[in-house]
Amino acid sequence: MVKSHDDAELARSISGQHLMADELPKRSLAEQLANIHTLIRSRYDFIDRVALALYDAPSDMLKTFVSSCDEPDILRAYEVALAQVPSLQEIARLRRNRLVDDATSAFPGQAVHTAWLREHGYRASYTAPIYEGQRLVAFLFYDSRQAAVFTPPIAAFLDTFSDIICELFLLQRHIVDGIIATVQVAVGLAKVRDLETGAHLERMARYSRSMARTLAPQLGLSDEFIECVFLFAPLHDIGKVGIPDQILLKPGPLDADEWTVMKSHVDIGVRIIDNIAHELFRQGHLAAQVMRNIVSGHHERGDGSGYPLGLHLQDIPIEARIVAVADVFDALSHRRVYKSAWTAEQVYAEMQRELARGRLDADCVQALLKDPEQLRLISERYSDPI
Repeated sequence: MVKSHDDAELARSISGQHLMADELPKRSLAEQLANIHTLIRSRYDFIDRVALALYDAPSDMLKTFVSSCDEPDILRAYEVALAQVPSLQEIARLRRNRLVDDATSAFPGQAVHTAWLREHGYRASYTAPIYEGQRLVAFLFYDSRQAAVFTPPIAAFLDTFSDIICELFLLQRHIVDGIIATVQVAVGLAKVRDLETGAHLERMARYSRSMARTLAPQLGLSDEFIECVFLFAPLHDIGKVGIPDQILLKPGPLDADEWTVMKSHVDIGVRIIDNIAHELFRQGHLAAQVMRNIVSGHHERGDGSGYPLGLHLQDIPIEARIVAVADVFDALSHRRVYKSAWTAEQVYAEMQRELARGRLDADCVQALLKDPEQLRLISERYSDPI
């Protein structure tokens, strides 16, 4: 066994060469994590899994995000309150990493994540909480199917990679936050708040994430994809900043010419998004792709009656179908300048009529409406200002 200092230096050397060779913002975090895992296994081949779970402080929820392992049925679309995982809560409080020699005896409980690790034969683990300043943002897990393999020298080796993974994650998040902030500031998103309040955008984002999580098993959606849908759903109508107020805020129905102008907000939004994302992401990058598909496709309808392209259901990206359902549901459920809020019964009946016309994705609608209590909680927590 080489010394801890030598292992750490080797990690810095390998990871530094790798990171310089790749343009970091151009790659998804899942790709980057898989490459780093490969580098780690070239030194310690018994490290069978590396996973990053996000922490959302307002809800106290810990959520699966990205992982690298050889399991076809990875743990995905799973969340649990940090308060229900005392062992992680403790290392977060102490800001200390944790070595576990044998998880089968250390964690005999039946929590979903514990049962999944046990079912897939994982025994030893090394866990690190990730902070941004004083704020807990994630946990990083290294797992092995062999017991008692994470010695102090190996932990020191992994700590350097933990720093790299942390930097990659924060870089990706800062890029996304920067895009959203740039859009809001550069084109004056506040200008359209009379039509789409901040509360509406918050509700839409959470409805969209709920649908994406429910659909993940049948559609094979990754946790990184789900998070992108959540982050970019609020940008769906960003192109409305280019629509004149006399049309955008008109309380009555639009005439044919006004409607033509209104529909142009999709093309305006796509141009805004493309201009901002061009320098930050390579073509085909997951975040850029999801963002563009949401903006360009959320007004398309399954029967071809939508705009701007008149796509049919099978040709509309799933993220656009998800956001379309969230947008319609919230527009019906809450007051707008041109209408009052509908009752839950009226909303559900209208959604069913839209399904009968073939305009909305039935799987998305079913995923949204399957939990009325969750919808009620989201609506109450993110209610419109009086």
